[in-house]
Parts: sequence; C-alpha cells; structure tokens
Amino acid sequence: MQDFQLKRQLIIAGLAILLLADAAFVYFNSTLSSPQESRQQILAAQTRQLALVKADVKRATEIRAKIPKVLKDFDEFESTLLPASKGYSVISQELDEYARDSHLIVDDVKFHQKDVTAPGHPLSELTLDSSVSGDYNGIVSFLNRLQRSKNNYIVDSLDVDSQNSGQGPVGTLRVNLHMRTYFRKA
Repeated sequence: MQDFQLKRQLIIAGLAILLLADAAFVYFNSTLSSPQESRQQILAAQTRQLALVKADVKRATEIRAKIPKVLKDFDEFESTLLPASKGYSVISQELDEYARDSHLIVDDVKFHQKDVTAPGHPLSELTLDSSVSGDYNGIVSFLNRLQRSKNNYIVDSLDVDSQNSGQGPVGTLRVNLHMRTYFRKA
C-alpha cells in the first residue's frame, strides 16, 4: 500500500511539473507573438514620423523658394517709410491735420524712438502715445484716416473714456492711443 501511495505522489508531482511547464510554454508563446504586433506598431509610428518629416522638408523648401520675393517685398515696403530726418515733423503734422479735419483735440503726444537692427536695413521704431478728444464720429473719422494714410501706423491699443465731468459737451469721448510707425535711417 505504501508503494502505491509513493507511486501516486510521484504521478501527481509529475503532472504538476507538466502543468507548470505547459503554463510556461503558454507564457513564452504569448510573449513571442506580441512583438509581431509591436513591430507593426513601431513600423506604423515610424511611417507616420517619416511622412511628417517629408512634409516639413517640403514646407521648408517652399519657404526657401519664397525668400527672394519676401525680401523684394520688404525692400519695397522699406522704400515707402519716411526718412528719420523728417519723420517726426511729418507724423506730427499729419496727426494734427487729421484731428483738425475730424474736429478733435490732440493732447499729450509723446514719442519714444528705438533702433531696430536688421542686417542691411537700418530702421527706427517710433512709438506714439497720444490722446484725442471729441465726438464719436470725429474719432471714427480720425482712425479711418490713420488707416488710409500713406504712412504706416500700427495701433497697438485704444482706451476710450467718456468725459462727463463737466469739461466739454456731453457725449465727448477721450481716446488714448498707443501706436507705432517706422522710419528709414539715412
């Protein structure tokens, strides 16, 4: 009977070892088959990356082809800028004329100049801070004339306040302008 018990335990141990080996083979089989999917995912990701790089190269080539036209356009734009030697007076005269024609009052015109360095293109940036007062139609007319001016103005900000403090007629607006323009250096 003991011999039977020993044989039985050996058979159970052998079956347990076979089941463990079978489980190990299942695990290794699943890990060996999953890299196929990973390889396909890696290939798909690399294909997408290659397409993006090709699109970037195409866009860079198109930009490079457009550089001569952009430089020509910049030179044409630069030639329309006022020379720095007479820029302040032209700007002041133009703002005063637009204000007078629009029935506005110009207050506190402040200029701040800084040099803008671009190789071969010496420019000066002029920042203008000013206030204009008047009615709504006059302010709209003034801004339209600035927009249509032969000189280039960039309006960075506009702050509007109504003046109902007893100064001037009711409905008078005060607009604080922050603008930029550019001059050619001689």
